[in-house]
Amino acid sequence: MQINSPYFIGIDGGGTKCKARLEDADGVLLAEAIAGPANAARDIEGTLDSIYAACDVLLAKVSKHAISYGQIHAGIGLAGVNLPNIKQSVLSRAHPFLSLQLSTDLHIACLGAHNGNDGAIIITGTGSSGAVIAQGECLEVGGHGFIVGDKGSGAWLGKMAVSHCLEALDKLRPHCNMTEQVLKILACKTAYDLVSATINAKPSLFAQLAPMLLKLAAEQQTSAVSLVNEGAHYISQLARRLLSHAPQRLSIIGGVSTLLIPWLDSDIKATLSDAILPPEAGAIILAKTQLTQ
Repeated sequence: MQINSPYFIGIDGGGTKCKARLEDADGVLLAEAIAGPANAARDIEGTLDSIYAACDVLLAKVSKHAISYGQIHAGIGLAGVNLPNIKQSVLSRAHPFLSLQLSTDLHIACLGAHNGNDGAIIITGTGSSGAVIAQGECLEVGGHGFIVGDKGSGAWLGKMAVSHCLEALDKLRPHCNMTEQVLKILACKTAYDLVSATINAKPSLFAQLAPMLLKLAAEQQTSAVSLVNEGAHYISQLARRLLSHAPQRLSIIGGVSTLLIPWLDSDIKATLSDAILPPEAGAIILAKTQLTQ
């Protein structure tokens, strides 16, 4: 690597955390970091704070190299920038990088999963969404946000568990282990407690309930099985939509993916391939690709 050659930072910003990696011009990984949530549609200022907090940690870890922001080409993928006005708002802010390429968290995840080649990706983390890259074009499906979409995601599963618990507390359905677990995890005793704890909650609060729900489903707890099957059916349908574009590969990643995959339809499970690289590496691919165009 030549002296003063550029460096590359890849950022993967989602509803729960922001992951970053720093590479040199030869593709050698120098450092990784994690900061807070980075969903630009929910909180642009907080998203920018998370991005720069992660970058500051990266540069601190390699302080001996005395790398400045002005030497860095940044590739950034964020939840929420699928909305044109949100993307434009982020791009309108001044930045300290040598260059900056911005896309969705889905796009960079797809680039990373297939090492820059065509393919399809589904993310089942705090939210849920899918994308397919074919002949250089990226089509995104789902990812419409916690309030009206994100079915099959960690936040959706948690929200459904809370709704089930409230109905049980109102004696509209029997109490079950899920009811007790929701109350325990959220430190609540009554329906009023539960509503107070969730009325202004972010998706990440609901997503923390998903592992419990998936564990109960694996143990064949009836209510949990019903909810997980509903979410898995949606993810299977999302996969079929992406597969209609005949991608060479399909990967599923995200915080609940490992526990959710066994519930997908068998034909979908048979098509899955492991992601080659993580989304933040895909963001670096984005930065490098744009430099050559």
